[in-house]
Amino acid sequence: MAARCSAATFVAVVGSLVAMADEYRTRDDAGWAAPGEQMAYLRPAPPRAGAYRLGINIQNTPVGVQVVEVGPTSLAKSAGVEAGDTIVAVGGYQVGYVGEKLFDLGDELARRVDPSESVTLLVRSGRTGGLANVPVRFASASKSVTGRIVSDGRARLPASGTVTVRVLDVTYPQWENVSVAQVRLPAAEFPMRYQVALPALAAGHRYAVDARGEHGGRIVMQSGQPTPLASVDRDQQVDLALMAASTSGTSASVTPIAPPSTGSGLKPIAASPNPSLQPRDQIDQWIRSYLGRPPRAFETEVWLAELMRGRSLTSVQAGILSSSELFERTSRSPDLYVAEVFRLLNGTQPTPQQFTELRNRYDQALGVRLQFVEGLLRPTR
Repeated sequence: MAARCSAATFVAVVGSLVAMADEYRTRDDAGWAAPGEQMAYLRPAPPRAGAYRLGINIQNTPVGVQVVEVGPTSLAKSAGVEAGDTIVAVGGYQVGYVGEKLFDLGDELARRVDPSESVTLLVRSGRTGGLANVPVRFASASKSVTGRIVSDGRARLPASGTVTVRVLDVTYPQWENVSVAQVRLPAAEFPMRYQVALPALAAGHRYAVDARGEHGGRIVMQSGQPTPLASVDRDQQVDLALMAASTSGTSASVTPIAPPSTGSGLKPIAASPNPSLQPRDQIDQWIRSYLGRPPRAFETEVWLAELMRGRSLTSVQAGILSSSELFERTSRSPDLYVAEVFRLLNGTQPTPQQFTELRNRYDQALGVRLQFVEGLLRPTR
């Protein structure tokens, strides 16, 4: 088994080997830090257009992210990354385990891409041991919803009004006004045209589009029931018809995202490992249940290797639940993410009180998902 080295020792070794590398920045327990400089924790950045995926299976190590498998048509393959290589840093920031903290490759890709959708990886070759800067350019995968907005002719929108078109997550019936993307347009003559750029959306969720005309802080026109999107994998056209809003004077304020339900308090999580299953079968089950797909080649072996290094099975469970893949599925929204983790572990949506406590725990963990999930799985005394 390879010896574990400290972050300071590792940085010293890298610094002596690579004169050509970008400025190499280390981590500390408080967050990001340049040498000799203390910086505050950096919250996960909102996603830019498209998702940033290299197309690799990985294993996190104390010296970077080891590449276990490279997809034959992946971006990593075209950039020259090979199985056995180690990704040391993304945009100058170390990834993998630093001390006892995990700095996720997917999170760093989302944080460090520049406006041209490019980022530089520091990669150590598995064949030669040499280090090299590998530039990666992500093709924009942004999709959008476009269409026309018409009026039924029975209501007018004042010239100082606005029209808001929203893309809503309608996966759960209890959720209302869970907007994942929207655009606001100044009032104009009907028909109006709109375009809403879609962020990375959660696989398996259902989405719909609606529109409303607003003036003076009130909804004066609306499109009725949201129109479902047929797919989130391609551009779509959805035409919307506005009609007069109800005379009760609906407020234009947005309903909070927290999913309403009944009950109170955050009860202890009971989804502990099944003692009747072998570790391999348990890990396979978690991947299928939490990520909604079968394990990829070598994926289970990577987690089994973590067990061999002394990681507990519950910690592996937390690792799967805190993965960037699941976070992307929830549109990188902390609100949606904490509710989804609760649902996966309990089989039900959190109550308003439970949702509030989940968000408080997420904030107390400073947005570090692994720490948040491990706290949920930790037995209560």
